[in-house]
Amino acid sequence: MIEFEEPPQRRPYESVVPLINVVFLLLIFFLLAGTLQPTDDVDVDLPVGQVDDKRASEDLVLYVEADGFVYLGDRVMGADLAAYALRDFLDEQGIYDVSIKADEKAPAHELIKLMEGLRNVGVREVNLVTEQSE
Repeated sequence: MIEFEEPPQRRPYESVVPLINVVFLLLIFFLLAGTLQPTDDVDVDLPVGQVDDKRASEDLVLYVEADGFVYLGDRVMGADLAAYALRDFLDEQGIYDVSIKADEKAPAHELIKLMEGLRNVGVREVNLVTEQSE
């Protein structure tokens, strides 16, 4: 009688479900652990500062570009009239603290005009936002 060799045993089928579960758990972990921050409306290069003040107001953020124009959402204004143009908006929203994100190349006299105008319309505190130095 002829003896045939038995075929080698196949490895049992391995499920990829545990691997998918681990990948989804890692995805959820990184989504929860990571900090997501909305992007700025206007691209400005912030100056480097020495003070790390975490109290900066996020109620209203004004952006000042290098050309000296002030941006709030889709509104574009000159620095000397920006505060007066925003007076009604500030009163309606009850905003008394304002943050300014100014480009490092923005003219200083335009920033001073803006801050003086904000003070004249009733803003109590103005924070100039900077990048933290290393």
